[in-house]
Amino acid sequence: MKQIAICGRSPSTSGMAPWKNPNWECWGVPWDANWPDMDRLFEIHPREELEKATADRPSDYWEKLQDYIDWGPIYMHRHWDDIPRSVPYPFDDVNADVFADFPRAPWDDQKDWYGSSPAYMLALAIHEKADRIGLWGIDCTTQADYDYQNDNLAYLIGFAQGRGIEVLLPQGPTNLLKFNGVDIPFGTTRLTYPRRYGFLQ
Repeated sequence: MKQIAICGRSPSTSGMAPWKNPNWECWGVPWDANWPDMDRLFEIHPREELEKATADRPSDYWEKLQDYIDWGPIYMHRHWDDIPRSVPYPFDDVNADVFADFPRAPWDDQKDWYGSSPAYMLALAIHEKADRIGLWGIDCTTQADYDYQNDNLAYLIGFAQGRGIEVLLPQGPTNLLKFNGVDIPFGTTRLTYPRRYGFLQ
């Protein structure tokens, strides 16, 4: 059984990921403190932006990336000679599979939908025909400014389930697939729906 753990950095549930479990592949980002336990890494941000101080990466970030020689791949925009393990993210293959019937594609320039680093991981896991995908350490909360990622991940989770892939969410605080009904406009006022749209209790 092919099991892929998509591991985010949120401390609320990242510790629940199946670290060091040989039955799971752990995928994550190289600026995560748990990077030594990852099987694959994803650095999808533009390199020209990553090299600026505003990227807020650790001071030894590039040295770490360059030292990953006898280890798993680092998916990036392209291969960089100074980062030996860097490989291009397989856009063409993933898009031709996961986004082949993307509803916007026939009439819009947007032919795919990647809204976060975990979205790239989720789409690739679907393409690789994982039997089970788990998502840990991914909250998408408004407090952490990551709420914009939630819709895209919800779309891909539903797509995965439509493919017959089992999707696991941690038994802990996560905003994934959770209705956020706070401050919803209604006429001249705003309401809070605690469980689902239109219900006050």
